[in-house]
Amino acid sequence: MIGPKRDPESVPVRDQESGPGVIEWRPGAWSAITWNAAAILVTVAGLVLFTQPVMLRSGSASGTFQVGLVDLLLVLALTVLLLVVHEAIHGLAMRGFGARPTFGATLVGHVVPALYTTAAGHRFARSQYLVVAATPAVTISVLGFLACFGPWGGYLIVPLAVHLGGCVGDGFAVMRTLREPSTTTCEDLRDGIRFRRIGVPAPAGRGT
Repeated sequence: MIGPKRDPESVPVRDQESGPGVIEWRPGAWSAITWNAAAILVTVAGLVLFTQPVMLRSGSASGTFQVGLVDLLLVLALTVLLLVVHEAIHGLAMRGFGARPTFGATLVGHVVPALYTTAAGHRFARSQYLVVAATPAVTISVLGFLACFGPWGGYLIVPLAVHLGGCVGDGFAVMRTLREPSTTTCEDLRDGIRFRRIGVPAPAGRGT
């Protein structure tokens, strides 16, 4: 059977407490740069996506927006609110699987500031962790897209697009988790993931 590909950011853990078959994935500075570039592209795509319901509601393929200070403050407030709701959804998903989430802020790769929700010491099944990682992006984007058909849809375009761009880190976490065997358990860290490969011995070298 072909195992996970070698990943320079996935480091075997060989202490007595962790045991064999434990890998810690901690994104570094290069990942932070990559995520930023991807986030910009996803945000632009999000602007196009979330504009569509507004245009469909107005019945026009083009439109004009008058933006004042109050409008800018409202958009900023909604953006911050979505980021907070995003982490709250992570927390609810974790609690649904029996974990006790905590919240905070960190620097991904010591470069990019980010909010986080974690559950120190709790081991999720791989399928559970995928749900935890993906639920905020899916929930907020789908409900937000539908909300853009409403009268306040114009105010939601930028916050939803920025939020979608901010989900890039979760997307990379999902892709990295999918590379693990289905029996792997996942422990969320503030700045990464600890994988425990059930029945798999610890690799001899750095990476996997």
